[in-house]
Amino acid sequence: MKALLVEDKKKIDYIDIPVRELADDEILCRVVYNGICGTDLVIYSGECSFVKDGQIKYPVRIGHEWSGVVEQVGKNVTKFKAGDRVIGDNAVGCGACDDCVNGNFRDCKDLKSVGTINAWDGAYADYMIMPERHLYHLPDSISMKNGVLIEQMTVAYCGLMEYDIKPDTKIAIIGAGPIGMAALAVAKAMGCEYVTFIGRNDEKLKIAKKIGAKHTINTRKENLIEAANRITSGEGFEIVVEASGAVSTVQQAIDIAAFRGDISLMGFFEEPVDNLFMNNVVTKALTIKGVFGGGNVNQIIDFVLKYHMDLEEIITETISFDEVKEYFLDAENRKKNNIKVLVKISDE
Repeated sequence: MKALLVEDKKKIDYIDIPVRELADDEILCRVVYNGICGTDLVIYSGECSFVKDGQIKYPVRIGHEWSGVVEQVGKNVTKFKAGDRVIGDNAVGCGACDDCVNGNFRDCKDLKSVGTINAWDGAYADYMIMPERHLYHLPDSISMKNGVLIEQMTVAYCGLMEYDIKPDTKIAIIGAGPIGMAALAVAKAMGCEYVTFIGRNDEKLKIAKKIGAKHTINTRKENLIEAANRITSGEGFEIVVEASGAVSTVQQAIDIAAFRGDISLMGFFEEPVDNLFMNNVVTKALTIKGVFGGGNVNQIIDFVLKYHMDLEEIITETISFDEVKEYFLDAENRKKNNIKVLVKISDE
């Protein structure tokens, strides 16, 4: 099969490898779509913090956002058959430890993240192999493209589900990437009518409006503090989602949060967060919490079905598998106006 391998920093190429034999509990899936994640790009460039600290080692087959179709199942598989539409977890537990046996695979001491840390081979390939316990049926009413976006939905859902969100809860989301857009869609589905979306690109902010943002703020054109005070009558936002993973936006989140507000950090940070003015964290009695996605995928699928959620609006480009290497080589230019790029690897 054809696969894409990051061989080293800024060294990426296609390889031809055999499809390995399935274990008894494993499933072979033909990949239909794979999503290009910002993490994929910084693994390639070497800028990823997990590369720098040694948790991701080259070579690595990247790709953790995908949808596909079952081609073959191991002899002990009972819940799937050839032809089933599927998506998978973004991490794989060992399957044998107490945590895995009890269904808490994210606590597995030998957890392999798909295409990233301690990598399980990722989805930039013709085929993807996953254990049955980490695979999920994709209902016919959810498109294959939206299936890829379930991974981002899990992060957003995990980051917001613990809050008591009401129609008049004032929520701000910083970062116009897929996670930020997913957080907007989740907040709207939870009933919030006062979501303010903050970014730097007018085209992306227009998409946020379509998804349901009541207000948008372009920080290249407006003073954020003044705009936030105007929108919230000087009270600040009760919940601030930081979805970009940039040092400057962490400060912004602190500055626009309300007294006793909550800040949900959903983005990965590629650089140390230095020179923060932290007094507002203390004087506002803020709660800051990191979000490590990968919640119950079936729960997210049910949530998407219940609220008829469709995030295809954030897919700004679809390319063929043959175009991926070229995209990575020119990513700095091509990603500027993109929110989510999908790779079409095979027909549905």
